[in-house]
Amino acid sequence: MNPLPDVALVDVDQAVADLLLALAKRDASPDEVAPPLGGPGWNLERTAWFFSYHHAAAEGLDGPAAEKTWAVYSGGEIAGSVRLKRRTEAGIPMAETGIWLGRSFRSRGVGGAALDLVLAKARRAGLKRVTARTLAGNHSAQRLLAAAGAALTHDGDGTVLAVVEL
Repeated sequence: MNPLPDVALVDVDQAVADLLLALAKRDASPDEVAPPLGGPGWNLERTAWFFSYHHAAAEGLDGPAAEKTWAVYSGGEIAGSVRLKRRTEAGIPMAETGIWLGRSFRSRGVGGAALDLVLAKARRAGLKRVTARTLAGNHSAQRLLAAAGAALTHDGDGTVLAVVEL
């Protein structure tokens, strides 16, 4: 059995954002990291969106964007990013989460460890529920979410909604 990976979440400042973009360009699909802006690949629009997104999320869950992103580090190396976006639904304080990891960090326990850390941050922030959405064909993400205690619901649009009650 493999030992658990050494995983930490680090606030995203400009230097960390630069490292995240470099990782994304060499070890992830642009569509896994950013919306399809300006055509395929890492073009100027996607790159600008990437930096703008992380800059806006730097102020945290209580900031204007109501969102916080962290870089995921594994074994001292930058591995990807995870986020929380605060929402309220039916009076319940909750957040949506999302994660992306570089290909070379997948299937090593890094995603599960990062998800555990971000769920702990959500609990400390007083949130009662965390949701995530993934594609119906992304069985790895579904296993990761289920292992974190998420109830999974297959929607008719080809996606799966995961809900973790905290």
